[in-house]
Amino acid sequence: MIATGNTRRASQHSYPRSRQSCGTLLKPAAMLLLPLAILSGCSVVTTEQPAADQLPSQLGYSNAENAGQSWQSELRWWQSFSDQQLNELVSTGLERNYSLQAAWANLARSRALWRDAGSAKYPDLNLTLNRDRQWAESQSSTGEASTTSNSWSAGLSSEYELDFWGRVAALDDQARMEALSGEAALRTQANTVAGEITLNWYGWRMQQENLQLLASQKDRIEAALKVTRGRFQRGQADISDVWQQEQLLESLNADVIAAQAALAGYQQQLALWTGQGEWLALQRGAFADAMNHDMPPLPQLEKTVSALPLAVVSGRPDVEQAWYDVQSATAGLAVAEANRYPRFTLSASYRGTDEDLSDVLDNWVANFVAGLALPLIDGGSRRALVASNQAAVDAAVALYQQTLLEAAQDVQQSLVSERETSDTLVSLERQLTLAQKTEAFQQNRYRKGVGDFLSLLTVQQDVLSLEQRVLTARWNQIQSRIALFRAVSHGGFIDVNDDADGAAAAADDATDSAGNAGAVQSVVAEKSDSASAVSAADTATPAEPAGGSNEAVKETEAVKKAETVKETPADQQTPRRFNQLNSTSIRISKKEVSV
Repeated sequence: MIATGNTRRASQHSYPRSRQSCGTLLKPAAMLLLPLAILSGCSVVTTEQPAADQLPSQLGYSNAENAGQSWQSELRWWQSFSDQQLNELVSTGLERNYSLQAAWANLARSRALWRDAGSAKYPDLNLTLNRDRQWAESQSSTGEASTTSNSWSAGLSSEYELDFWGRVAALDDQARMEALSGEAALRTQANTVAGEITLNWYGWRMQQENLQLLASQKDRIEAALKVTRGRFQRGQADISDVWQQEQLLESLNADVIAAQAALAGYQQQLALWTGQGEWLALQRGAFADAMNHDMPPLPQLEKTVSALPLAVVSGRPDVEQAWYDVQSATAGLAVAEANRYPRFTLSASYRGTDEDLSDVLDNWVANFVAGLALPLIDGGSRRALVASNQAAVDAAVALYQQTLLEAAQDVQQSLVSERETSDTLVSLERQLTLAQKTEAFQQNRYRKGVGDFLSLLTVQQDVLSLEQRVLTARWNQIQSRIALFRAVSHGGFIDVNDDADGAAAAADDATDSAGNAGAVQSVVAEKSDSASAVSAADTATPAEPAGGSNEAVKETEAVKKAETVKETPADQQTPRRFNQLNSTSIRISKKEVSV
């Protein structure tokens, strides 16, 4: 530690990290000049993302009628089903689901950590007040003497780190990215809650409709059984015909048992996702009383979505969360690099001491210290931390690429399922119409005594099976539509900025991400370029400054603006876009520094 009592700043430059990359490419050998490039205001850190060349620009079927057109669903996508009871269930789940409450708590924690990290950008101020009492004994010619003295001391002290290398700013960026990652995780969980409630609600309704269908089928088979018994009593049919008809009727009873069990299962899932434990009761109780059993059939989905642009993937909260994790790891790398360089601190104190508290400030001492802490020998510890953080960046990049690929595959699979279930339903409805015509024809022949029972029994089984398959196909179509909604939803129906902390975060994030408008449809560039850039910088000279003195003023102004903005209603809230990024990002060697 090198300190002096009266030292001016070594330089008046604040060395802010530039949010724009320098235009001229730098040869690898010129990395020796990287410290000069940094001090001149350029930065090897950029928020620009390369294009996603390996992903198709359109997801789904290229020959679709709506190919290339953007399909927009409602922000609260479950409302497109026009089901009031579903809307109430989802609202209850978004309010009472315990997993979602845990996500809110995690978000509050990450925002508090962000505020803690940002506090290091401002000087601290501490007040001290002490009272001392001393006892002393002394020997003299007259004998032992004891004295007692009292004193008061009070003072102010302050300390501030000059963020020449961007360490404090990078710590703030890292905490901010973790807070934004928490917001994305919250929206992911909210989308999961809404999706599971919608899925299980229509599953419950499907089983209700299935029980009604089974009751209707039993009535028809019982009527046919009466006819068969009458023919047997008149000697026109064998007893085996009666037995086969009874077997068919009993098979329907088994289907009723399975449907009732499935109905109870959906009820349990609704109780789980809405956070209403009283609905777990299997007997008729709170859940049965809350549900309207005189409800219409499952909704009919007319329009089929066959293709969507790749841009729908960019706003998914899981993709945003993966990108924020990349940026957080990149900021951690900047912190590790900055820790290899000297740390400059300014400290000042004002202290007074006196026996009388009212006179403490009359006898004072002021102190001002400019300090420099320079790492000399650490056994390679700091270099190892840089390598560790670089590996963390590489891992985050790979996970981001995987998340983006999985998101595109999820949307692609949902579009395939959307078309398959729609076409299957049309085919099954045609088959059912033909089977019903055949059944009516065979029943008429059987009553007249010109048709055989085996043909009638076969067509009856076909009709029963097709009725079940049509209902299942309608249910599969609804499941596919719900999966598509979930695959493209941004989770923007949750207002993550419903408090002052969230408003400040949104304002600061909007300020930092100005000029990055447009949907992001990209993946990260080759991470080998990233590793080579860092490796060259590491072998050349340990200098990578970032941050500056204007950062604190900008953040203060952003917070003040956020506090004056009125809160937007949830149904009008624009979801956080994927391109609202931080000042730190992935190292790309093609965007290098000119001196």
